[in-house]
Amino acid sequence: MDFSRSEKIFNSRTFRYLSRALVLYLFSAIFKSFDLTFIQDIGTFNLRSQVFSLFYILLGLLVWEGAILLSKYMEKRRHNVHPIGRLAIVCGSLILYGLLASFAFGFVYGITDIIFFNRYEAWQSFTSFSYNMLAGTLLFYMMILSFNGIVFYYKGWKEYQVQTERLMRENIQAKYDALRNQIDPHFFFNSLSVLTNLVYKSADLSADYITQLAKIYRYILDKKFENLVTIQTELDFLESYLFLIGIRHQNSIRFSATVDERARTKGMIPPATLQMLIENAIKHNRFSINEPLEITVASEGGFLLISNIVRKKFNPEPSSGIGLENIRKRYELSSGQGITVTQHNDTFTVKVPIILQP
Repeated sequence: MDFSRSEKIFNSRTFRYLSRALVLYLFSAIFKSFDLTFIQDIGTFNLRSQVFSLFYILLGLLVWEGAILLSKYMEKRRHNVHPIGRLAIVCGSLILYGLLASFAFGFVYGITDIIFFNRYEAWQSFTSFSYNMLAGTLLFYMMILSFNGIVFYYKGWKEYQVQTERLMRENIQAKYDALRNQIDPHFFFNSLSVLTNLVYKSADLSADYITQLAKIYRYILDKKFENLVTIQTELDFLESYLFLIGIRHQNSIRFSATVDERARTKGMIPPATLQMLIENAIKHNRFSINEPLEITVASEGGFLLISNIVRKKFNPEPSSGIGLENIRKRYELSSGQGITVTQHNDTFTVKVPIILQP
């Protein structure tokens, strides 16, 4: 089924007016019950009944459209007024408009009945303000106003929902972009600091470092507008990152990954999640060639577990607040899930959800 095409049909002006005409025709049948001449003449003056319904529909469409225009006009002119006051003004205007519309309907109904069918009952009821005519004209307007009000406010409610959802998505995306943009200067600054020292030691190693750095930064640029990447993509990115780390810390960092195939190919995480967790472990722990820092990544029960042995530095660096909190917020914004941070038996573990592709 082509829902987009159906939506265009339902929102078209032709469908809108045809649906109103159908509603008005049904209302005209109800109105006829207030005029006893239709009941008395049933089966005899069918043409009169249909002509009445036709005029009822035509005038009803005009009144209906007028009520909409009046509502919009009053809403626009009184947009600075308190909502309760604005509602009272709009309702009062519509009631006055309804009295005029009801009077016009009674007049047209009486005149057309005389001209086309030489019947004076409707005109006499109109000029004498009989109960049947007053009740009928009031029903005429109130039915139109009520039905239009339901449709008008339902449409406004749906538009408000759509606008609220759109603003919420834009707000979430803006927050996510702000968090993601923290990664670029933070990581690149650290990398350039290492390169500055390396160029004086080995030209060949510096060239390799620049090559891997280019791959890393290309990854960051390519994934800049993506909220999620596959775990395999992130692990491939880590190969270049760990090469740089190995040069900087003289192979005193050991990394191993045990992730099942389905999680690698179907599982997704926010870009640079693993890189930031590894960088966080390096920043807050001491290590050496004799006592290397071991970092492991493993998949377990729909989660990735990133663990390392805790050996706190004697003079720890002040936290920048970019690491764990950034990852936590990005998970909340992208999937509504959280991360778990635990420390047990000198092992620090961060548990991040694996977001599966549909």
